[in-house]
Amino acid sequence: MASNTQNTSGPVLQRGTKEYEAAIRNFFNSEPTGRFPAEVHSVRSTLDVANAMERARDLGVPVGVKSGGHLPSKPSLIDNGILIELNNLNRGVEYDPASGVVSFGPAVRVHEAWKATDAVGRFFPFGHAPDVALGGFCLAGGQGFFMRGWGATITDWIIQLEIVVPSGKVVIASRTQNQDLFWAARGGGQAFFGVVTRLWSRTIPKKTLYGRSFVFNVGNNFDTLLNFAFDRNEQMPKSFTETAVCLLHPELFDAKSTDEPIPESSPLQLFIQLTAYADTLPEAKKLLAVWDDVPEMIKSLSVDTKPTAEITWNEFFQLQSFMNPKAPDQNWGIHSILNDPKVPRDKLLEAIKPALCDLPSRSSYGVIYMADTVDLDETDAVFSIPQKYYISTFSGWKNPELRAPIRAAMRQSYAKAFTVACGMYIADFDPSPDTTHPQTMPVWTDSAREKFMRIREKWDPQGIFPGYKAFIH
Repeated sequence: MASNTQNTSGPVLQRGTKEYEAAIRNFFNSEPTGRFPAEVHSVRSTLDVANAMERARDLGVPVGVKSGGHLPSKPSLIDNGILIELNNLNRGVEYDPASGVVSFGPAVRVHEAWKATDAVGRFFPFGHAPDVALGGFCLAGGQGFFMRGWGATITDWIIQLEIVVPSGKVVIASRTQNQDLFWAARGGGQAFFGVVTRLWSRTIPKKTLYGRSFVFNVGNNFDTLLNFAFDRNEQMPKSFTETAVCLLHPELFDAKSTDEPIPESSPLQLFIQLTAYADTLPEAKKLLAVWDDVPEMIKSLSVDTKPTAEITWNEFFQLQSFMNPKAPDQNWGIHSILNDPKVPRDKLLEAIKPALCDLPSRSSYGVIYMADTVDLDETDAVFSIPQKYYISTFSGWKNPELRAPIRAAMRQSYAKAFTVACGMYIADFDPSPDTTHPQTMPVWTDSAREKFMRIREKWDPQGIFPGYKAFIH
């Protein structure tokens, strides 16, 4: 029985032990939540997962699930609930050369997936941040590499899931088995009502990663620079290419800088990172050729330009880690929107400018990931909000006294950004009481939400997984 913790192969961690404390602190965001699970089940098998759910039913408490701990709001930490920690479950990548399909556990990190698939000459869009776990990444939808041409990872690449459902039964979900579960899991994110224990993805033969970049001083030219970036992105071939724009202050890259306020003399800079996936350098240059034509006025704002060249995956991941450091005292907030594609560009730029430019600390930065994925099939997955541009601010601080003013600044800037949004990425939805975004901001279409709730009621009538409650309006 699950109430007898000795029957589990993975340890059950009790509050007050150093192992428990380490488990609830092992998150990307170091900010404390004040929420303490009754127990942490560090599972190693599907039986462990089923036992943890039975234990939750015996205690009459809800369940939270953690695959990597990269969500700043830490929704897996439920006060007096059961935390199912997946770090040691199926922590490996397996490749089937006959089918070209790769399978992996939910806690496998992005950089681990890259190493394993690269070693067998294959690739699938596993995401950009190296320490993100693939379980949370995929269930949220998966804004993976080259999404603008390939679609989201969860809709266009993941073909099968192994899930422990609330009853404790282990099932397979796909487009032909338990289709309703497969539909609800893909984009269900923190609201999903089961534990995904293994995922299967199709792959393609690997190519080589190439990059090109620009750095500009923004000054009073935010609109001009963004129009340039948007125009060139629209002219660029969709397949095997992507565009990311970051707005930041140079102090972000100064490892010796410890002052959190941004110096008044510090220029705001706009960084355009272009990526191409190609077999040869000439092919990559052709894919990114539209960026060769830079107007003289834009050139006058240039700080640095790097031509198209091969970049290693380690180099790419190192940059991501530098911008998103995990440290014992590093706190993070992520605030974001998905823009309404029907809103004219001039109104979009006016609305998002404060969120991207009025950065509250030196470790904060704004991001536009040009996903260019708007024609989503709601009948295929709950992942249903158009993803033209993902616009976000990563706000960072170490001094606890800065939490309130930084959150207030983000609340003010995103109040304006929300006016041009059609929704937000579910991974960024913060269900905490002092959230900095409206609880009415949708993560799915209304019809998809209604369908999701019907499926949830079928599989989890007792509500053992309470994450869905954050999305009931």
